[in-house]
Amino acid sequence: MAQSNKDGVESLEVSTRALLDIATQDETAESFSFSQKETEILELYDRLFELKLEEALLNHELPEDTEVEDIDVKLAEAERELLEVRARLSVQRKVVESVLMTEPSLQAVHSAPSSPLDRALLRLINKRDILSLAYENMLTTHTTCLRKLSNAEVSNIQSIKQNQELVQSLLKLTSSEKSADEEIPDLELKEELNSLKSENKQKKAQWTRIKRIVSASIAASGVDWASDENLERLVLDDDEFDDMIRSNFCGTRGELVSHLTVDASKAWRALLEYATKGSDCRIFAHGLLKG
Repeated sequence: MAQSNKDGVESLEVSTRALLDIATQDETAESFSFSQKETEILELYDRLFELKLEEALLNHELPEDTEVEDIDVKLAEAERELLEVRARLSVQRKVVESVLMTEPSLQAVHSAPSSPLDRALLRLINKRDILSLAYENMLTTHTTCLRKLSNAEVSNIQSIKQNQELVQSLLKLTSSEKSADEEIPDLELKEELNSLKSENKQKKAQWTRIKRIVSASIAASGVDWASDENLERLVLDDDEFDDMIRSNFCGTRGELVSHLTVDASKAWRALLEYATKGSDCRIFAHGLLKG
């Protein structure tokens, strides 16, 4: 508990900690205590207030001839009167306490404190004022933290809303791509498109299979393929290099990409011719092509 209080004090601002240090450094204010007679007077005063409240309750008891049907109504009325009496007594008590406290406080502050009671009261008044300032500073800090927290929550809500909008946009884009084929009204065009997609998928698989065969042949031939950038990409199955090969064949060997009707033998030769342009690999390529 003491450690938590210490951590709480250290987390306060410098000005607030300074005020608390000033308020707690006066040990005489902490050691102030009432005499036995003063304590008895205060206890009797509290007891007097309780007796007045009990007297008010006894004066508002229900009459004996009250009918059973009227009990709820009378009970509600008695509760209302009780609250009124309690409020009136509380106001009277606060007025009396204010009068009793104001005179000694004014005398202790504005007059030279002559008695030990006045001096002790002056120290307590000073401590009260300092603690009031510290409380006001902490209340201001607390209000600022609440405002920042509210702004952060609003920003978080806006970010969540923006993320939801982005997700909705992404879903719309995805669904639009999926529904693009479904929006084709002509059944023949749709069937032709599906046929081309299937054919393209098959040719792409065939292309990948041929390229892997060539890559394995180059890797197993003993040629220093690591020193040649193109051969290295071919052996390591680089997808970007694969796209580059297919795009380069569009002009000279358009059958391989545009029509995808070339057979495996021609694709084999085309890949070897492209991948073995370096002088170190021409003998190997020539041997494979002849074979």
